[in-house]
Amino acid sequence: MARELSEFEQELVKLVNPLTAARWQADYRWDNLERAMVELGNDYQGLELCPDFQRGHVWQPEQQAHFVENCLRGIVPASGLYLQFNSPSWMDVEDTDSNLPPGLQYGLQRYTAITEFVKGNVKPFGLTAEQLKGTQFSANRFHVKVAVHNFTQRYELLNHYVSINSGGTPHSAEEIARVRALLADSKVLKD
Repeated sequence: MARELSEFEQELVKLVNPLTAARWQADYRWDNLERAMVELGNDYQGLELCPDFQRGHVWQPEQQAHFVENCLRGIVPASGLYLQFNSPSWMDVEDTDSNLPPGLQYGLQRYTAITEFVKGNVKPFGLTAEQLKGTQFSANRFHVKVAVHNFTQRYELLNHYVSINSGGTPHSAEEIARVRALLADSKVLKD
């Protein structure tokens, strides 16, 4: 039996807005990710990587390669290897009042970087996945966690999306160039 929340705690819940945890999670090897997601999509009426709220393919090939390079270096945190999807009919729980399309939705940028690397189209350090096969940097040695939520209402899904994707401040190109200049100066001083 759930305990009754005080008025103060009810206000805290409104303020904090705790997000709903995923209904299901699994780890996939990079070299199996695309096949596994296509199979899941087939089981749940499709895979839609670019729904209307998704920002589209915004990572350029250089950004995709940089992401994979940092994964190979071991510096991408677990949160960066966590792909989130939604399916209003997950585990065959159908909500007839759902206003979302069936199937799995979203998870685009990192998913695309990983699957394009496996296909040989993204080349970290100028190398393909095939060239890295059999080394400690082989695609079959890296994993990503796939999480599936079960939002049935569009406002729930959009609230979740905005909550996890807002608030950050990306570095400008000028800021990165400034730090690169500092790095170059520090190398000169070191030598």
